[in-house]
Amino acid sequence: MTLTPEQARQQANKQLAALYATVTDWTEALFDQALLAIAGTGRPFSANDLWVVLPETGRAACGLYFASITRRRIPQVLIRIGFEPSVNPKAHGKPVNVYQLTHVGYEFIKDRQAARAKKKAAA
Repeated sequence: MTLTPEQARQQANKQLAALYATVTDWTEALFDQALLAIAGTGRPFSANDLWVVLPETGRAACGLYFASITRRRIPQVLIRIGFEPSVNPKAHGKPVNVYQLTHVGYEFIKDRQAARAKKKAAA
């Protein structure tokens, strides 16, 4: 069966939604914390920097996390500023994006952390 472009897009969106649903609040909180620690001072960074500090269990969600924040337009959390080779042995040196955290992105992550803390305190 041949899919129309619209059907293919809908099918892909369903699959992505299922994948994003596997990223837990804990994983998102862990990535947010690591991102602010690494890039909060304005230093450029890539997924390689997160791979160094994240536990093995969190690494599988790295691509999904980056996809979720790089696709945001309002607010724009990250700006891609270049590329570097991946340190993931499975990637065989494939290039990964190098980003800069925007000021509004920094505020967005901090607000998300505060909302998470407030939700936890209310529970």
